[in-house]
Amino acid sequence: MSQITTVETSENKLNTDSKLSRFFTQSSQEWRISQGRLKLLLLLPFLIAFSGVVAALMGKDAYKMLTGEDKIAEYLQVAFWLMSFFFTLYVVKNYRVNSVIRVLYVLLAIGIFFLIGEEISWGQRIIGWATPESYAEINKQAETNIHNVHGVGYAFKWIHLLIGAYGSLLPLLMLRSKKMQAFRSELSMLIPHFTLIPFFFMPFAWRVYRNLFSVPKKFYFVVSEYSEVMELVLAAGFFFFLFYQVRQIGQKKQVMANQRA
Repeated sequence: MSQITTVETSENKLNTDSKLSRFFTQSSQEWRISQGRLKLLLLLPFLIAFSGVVAALMGKDAYKMLTGEDKIAEYLQVAFWLMSFFFTLYVVKNYRVNSVIRVLYVLLAIGIFFLIGEEISWGQRIIGWATPESYAEINKQAETNIHNVHGVGYAFKWIHLLIGAYGSLLPLLMLRSKKMQAFRSELSMLIPHFTLIPFFFMPFAWRVYRNLFSVPKKFYFVVSEYSEVMELVLAAGFFFFLFYQVRQIGQKKQVMANQRA
């Protein structure tokens, strides 16, 4: 009996190793990167999340340096969104297969531009103009942005949750649905690669917690500011989603150029 159990355990281990090997091989081929770089990509959202924990354990000053207004996490968010914006414009310019998808990317570019503007309060903190008194009264931070207007910010939180759900669930559905596989070329332009699921699932799970559950008062500052870390994870996820699209389009252009030559 023990020998049979040992054999079954070995077979299960071999099957698991084989699945992992196929996963890394397929993923690195689709990304056209080495397996080492793929593993770094897979680790990145967890490293970002862990950095927030480490900063919190280092003390309030370190935590504020990471998560505070106009600090590290916010600057990195803006950098990721800015690069994503230019990647989106690249897709709009160079993708010629499906006009509907191009229109969706135009809308995405507009959305990202709006998000960047909101993150930097449309340049107010850079240039330093004063917020009109009437607007300052309805804005939690007395700034010229929309997401801090009383009542509006709650809607933004649910939008974040829906985006996280989109990037978490649809890649899994595309992997398992035979009907969706038939349209994989088009859908891959709209659905993140399955290796990016952690970038979307972590903000999704965080938003579920923050939107539906109350936080003990003594932990409120740490928990509320940690949202900046999760927003950074989501921004990085969008960046890599669009980076993947740019690489795919670049590869197709190179193949076509080689064929013409």
